Amino acid sequence: MIREGENRLDDISFTVVRRKAKRIILRVKADGSVWLTVPKRGATLREAEAFLLSRREWILRAMERAKARPQPSDREWTPMELARLQTLIGGLHAQWAARLGEHGVEWKLRRMKTRWGVCNWKKRKITYSVMLADKPRECVEYVVVHEFTHFLVHNHGPSFKALMDARLPGWRELRRRLNGRAVNQES
Repeated sequence: MIREGENRLDDISFTVVRRKAKRIILRVKADGSVWLTVPKRGATLREAEAFLLSRREWILRAMERAKARPQPSDREWTPMELARLQTLIGGLHAQWAARLGEHGVEWKLRRMKTRWGVCNWKKRKITYSVMLADKPRECVEYVVVHEFTHFLVHNHGPSFKALMDARLPGWRELRRRLNGRAVNQES
C-alpha cells in the first residue's frame, strides 16, 4: 500500500502528495520524477495506487522520454552569445510581427528550465529562453512563430497545429530538432 511521501512499486519510484484537488493527478516531470497528487477528500490511497498501476506503461514511456530529453543547462552564456541571440530574436520577432500583423508585442530573454518560450497573449508579451543561444536559426524561428501563433489560438489543439502548418511548413521537424529528438520519432 502506498503512503504520502516517497514510494516504490515495481520499477517505478514516485512521490505521493495529498492536497486539496478535484481528482487524482499523475505527472512525470522534465527530470523524469513521478508525482502522484491525491485529493484529501474523495479518493483513497488504495484508489490512487490502482490508478498509478493502470498507467504503468505510460509512466515508463514518459520516464524514457524525459531521460532522452536534453536537460536544462546550468552554463552561463557570454555577453557576445547573448547579444547575438538578442539580435537574432529581435530580427525574427520584428519580421514575424509585421508578417502576421501583430504589432506592439513586447519581448524579452530569460533563463527558463523547461520552456523555449512563453506567450502572455493578454499582456501581448513573449518571453524567450536564453537556452536558444545554442540552437540553430531555423529552430529559433520556429519558437518565434509558435509563440506568435498563441495570439490567435491559446492551446496546442488541432486549430493551433493547422495554423502552424500554414505559417511554417515543416515546423514539426524543427520542433524535433529543437528538442533533440530523432527524426523518426512521432510527437
